[in-house]
Amino acid sequence: MKTTYQGEYKQRLDIFLSEQNPDVSRSQIKKIIINGQVSVNDQVPTVHFWLKKNDVIVYDLKNQRLEDTVLTAPKIKKETADYVVIEKPSGLLVHPTDKGEKNTLVTWLVKNYPQIKKIDKDTTRTGLVQRLDKDVSGLMVIPLSKKFFDDLKQQFVNRQVFKEYLCLVNGQVLNDTGEIKSNLARDKKTGLTKIQLPGEGAEAHTLYEVVTRYINCTLLKVQIKTGRTHQIRAHLFSIGHSVVGDKLYQTKDVRKKKKQAEIRIFLHSHLLKFLGPDQKIVKTTSVLPKELKDYLKTLK
Repeated sequence: MKTTYQGEYKQRLDIFLSEQNPDVSRSQIKKIIINGQVSVNDQVPTVHFWLKKNDVIVYDLKNQRLEDTVLTAPKIKKETADYVVIEKPSGLLVHPTDKGEKNTLVTWLVKNYPQIKKIDKDTTRTGLVQRLDKDVSGLMVIPLSKKFFDDLKQQFVNRQVFKEYLCLVNGQVLNDTGEIKSNLARDKKTGLTKIQLPGEGAEAHTLYEVVTRYINCTLLKVQIKTGRTHQIRAHLFSIGHSVVGDKLYQTKDVRKKKKQAEIRIFLHSHLLKFLGPDQKIVKTTSVLPKELKDYLKTLK
């Protein structure tokens, strides 16, 4: 695989490759570097080589065996014949990528609710009408019947599903509330979601409200009207407030810090509302995971 480093600041090669390949462990990344399976600008680098902008990296992961990690099962919050609302833990991949991962939410769903295999032709994303990034935790609704699968998909299209997240961002957000309406699209070179010019990319709409201000961080409630890839992370990054623990979307001031927070991405889907089969509102809430609550206790 060939890629070009586009970061504005230097970054260690092993960390960069880990971020680009989240399903390969850091130890495996180090092994392929030591084994000479990575080159930077046609030179063999060391494990702790520092990348600068426009460095060309070529690497091969084909011979690396992906680790069979123990699947952390999601928590069931509500369950009916037509749907199940689950609480996805951080670290659980929602569906397989082109690497063919086996320990995913889809794996768990097919095992525990085999009827979902009949409601969707896409076997890799069986029954999914929404997704959360691997390291993001929180609420998801999974339809269990074909009729409700079609109904729920239409609710998402019509923006009838209410999704709210708790999110800790770097820096103090000045306004108590805010709105971000900027089109988004994936950058072909970096794979990151970026703001686009009017008329380009896909429409994206995010609302936020300040919950608590700390000295160097702000806790927000974030509501998304659309569901674009990395929408919250990219939108907040675009206004200068990257999510704490996010290794991909970092503002310049965060990158300059020699010591950064050693914590998973602080983003949790805590409130979900949709219309059930009887057209009554189904509301589910989820508290912050312990590691995120504990982190807040360390802030001033």
